[in-house]
Amino acid sequence: PDCAGVYYGSSWTSDCGCVDADNSGDDCDDCAGVPNGSSALDDCGVCDGDGWSCVETSIDVPYDSDVAIAGFQFTVSGATLLGASGGDAEAAGFTVQSGATGIVLGFSFDGATVPAGSGVLTTLVLQGDPSGFALSGGVLTDADGITLDASLDNDGFVYCSADDDADGTCDGLDDCVGAYDDCGECNGGNVDQDCA
Repeated sequence: PDCAGVYYGSSWTSDCGCVDADNSGDDCDDCAGVPNGSSALDDCGVCDGDGWSCVETSIDVPYDSDVAIAGFQFTVSGATLLGASGGDAEAAGFTVQSGATGIVLGFSFDGATVPAGSGVLTTLVLQGDPSGFALSGGVLTDADGITLDASLDNDGFVYCSADDDADGTCDGLDDCVGAYDDCGECNGGNVDQDCA
């Protein structure tokens, strides 16, 4: 008898056990080729994958600067960078380039700038698990090509040229560097006086 107990039968014994004659014998192999193994394809079709390899995530890179931005550069880590576009950089006519190393570079061939203020500088498209996403190596430059002493973390770029009156508003965006008097005049002399 064959392995199925059939006299003159055609079943045969493979790594998967007793199989029909037309069976290749690897029908019980998992995706890694292990007979009766436990490996399986994830939602992205990757054997023993984590389900993230085909997932794309968009992440905005904000900025807050009281000086117009003429260029920027930073490095993305934690997931595969597919590209960067949009935001105020694109609206200003910047060329934004990104590479396989995770470096993003934005500038204008025409000398355009992103106006002082706050918003979304650019939007990143990442592939893979974004939980380890990080921004580092940030550089901002002004219209004169001077590197600004900006900070960069996962919440974006921040640059404040000065806050001489310590009111929490950068001087470049502050309507009044100093204090308003009783008449609403910036650094006016009317304190406790009539404003007629």
